[in-house]
Amino acid sequence: MTAPQVRPIDRWFVGLEKRGVFADPTSREGRNFVYRRSTAGASLQRDLLVPAWIESARPGAGDPQPARPDQSAIRPGNAFGTGPDARTSVMKIAFYNFLGGTAFAGAMLAVCSTPAAAQEARNVILFLGDAGGLSTLGAAGILAHDRPQSLFIQSMPNVALSDTSALDRWVTDSAAGMTAIMTGNKTNNAMVSTTPFGPGGRAMPVKTLLEYAEQRGLSTGVVTNMNIWDATPAATFAHVAARADKGEIFRQMLKPRFGDGVDILIGKGRADAVATFAGPGTSAEQAFRTAGYRFGEDPALVGQAPRTAVLRDADFAPLPAVEATVAQLARNPKGYFLMVEWDMHTDDPKAGLRHVVEMDDMIRRISAVAGKDTLILFTADHSFGLRMTGGKRTTPLATQYDPDAKSVISVEPGHTGEEVVVAASGPGADKVRGFMPNTRLFDIMLSAFGWKKDK
Repeated sequence: MTAPQVRPIDRWFVGLEKRGVFADPTSREGRNFVYRRSTAGASLQRDLLVPAWIESARPGAGDPQPARPDQSAIRPGNAFGTGPDARTSVMKIAFYNFLGGTAFAGAMLAVCSTPAAAQEARNVILFLGDAGGLSTLGAAGILAHDRPQSLFIQSMPNVALSDTSALDRWVTDSAAGMTAIMTGNKTNNAMVSTTPFGPGGRAMPVKTLLEYAEQRGLSTGVVTNMNIWDATPAATFAHVAARADKGEIFRQMLKPRFGDGVDILIGKGRADAVATFAGPGTSAEQAFRTAGYRFGEDPALVGQAPRTAVLRDADFAPLPAVEATVAQLARNPKGYFLMVEWDMHTDDPKAGLRHVVEMDDMIRRISAVAGKDTLILFTADHSFGLRMTGGKRTTPLATQYDPDAKSVISVEPGHTGEEVVVAASGPGADKVRGFMPNTRLFDIMLSAFGWKKDK
C-alpha cells in the first residue's frame, strides 16, 4: 500500500519507537513499521505509524491472530528510561487489545501523554506599567530602537489581553484597576482594595495578594516612582474608600492586617509622610523606626536591612533599586512577592515613553537574575490616549518626533478603556492566554504560589 504523508503524529510515534516504547521484545525485527489507516472514529481519523508486530496482531487482520507477546520477556530499558517499567506492559496490552478503537486513543493519552506536575512559583514579581497601554508600548519601543516589537516585554512567551473596566465605569482609574489585579474583585473608581458591598453600602476590605504572602511568612516589597501612598502601591497593602485618604494609607502601612507589613518600601512622598506623622514627640522617621524599618532617602539602604522604607521626593535610578530589592527579598527561603510600579502616563509624552523603556530594562534584567522559580508578570492597570499617527521608516523616529507639533505621535490626555497586554514568564505563566478580565491576574498569581483563595 502507498505510505501516506508523514505528519507530526507520525513523527511522534517514531520518536517513541526510538526510545524503545514499542520495541518488540520477542523479535529483533520489532522496529519494522507499517502504515495503516486508523479506524478509531471520525474524530481520530488520521494515518498512524504503528509497529509491525501490532499490525499483525490487530483483530481481523486476515491471518490467524498470533499469541500475545510474552510480557515476561520485556527487557529493562525498553520504555521511559532504564529498568523494568510496568508502563511498557500496559502500553503493549493497550495496543494489542484496543488498536482500531477509541480505547486505543485513550490508552495512548493515559500512558504516554500524562503531563508533568506543574511547578509552583517560589516568588512572584508583578511589574505594573501605570497607563502602559499597547499604543504606548509600541510607540516607546520604536522611538527607542527604531523597529517594531523591540521591547523585551514584547518577547515574553505568554501573552493575553486584559479587560480594565471598573465596577461602576467602563474606563477605570488606578485605584479600581489595581484593586482588581491585587484582590480578584472589581470595585468602583477611587476605592482602594475595598468593595462597596459592606453593611449599608459601606466600604468592605478585600484581602490582597501581598497580604496572603505576609500571612504565610514570605517577604514582600513595593517599589514605585510615584508617591508611596498613591492608588497603585496602596492597593497592595491598604484598604480605604477614597484613594485621596493618604493619612489613613500611611497609618495602615505601619499597622498591617497580616504579618508585619511590606518589608521593603521604595517610592516618593517623603514630604507627605513628614506631614502625616508630624506632632508632639513624633516624626515620620520615628514612626517608621517604631514599626521596624530602616528609614531614609537612599535606595542603597535596601542592601543593609531586611526591612527598609526609602521615601524621597526626587527621582531615583530604577534598575539598582529593583535589583537590590530582589536580592534582599530573595534571602527569605519561603520566597517573596514584589510589586514594581512605573508611571507611563503620557501627559508628558517624552517622560512617559522614557519610563516604558526604563521598566522594560528592569524586566529584562530581573528576568535574567530572578531564577526559574519566579513568575514574572507585566501588565497595565489601564490604557491612555496616546496614538502613533505617522513617521517615515527611513528616518529615526526620534528625529521626527516633536511633542508640540504632534506630527507622528499624538496624545489626547486621559485614561482609555481598551484592553491592555499581559505578558508573563515562569511558573504559572501558561495560564496567561486569550482575553481575560483583570481580576483573573489575582487568580493566576495566587495559584502560581499554590494557594487557595480564602472563603
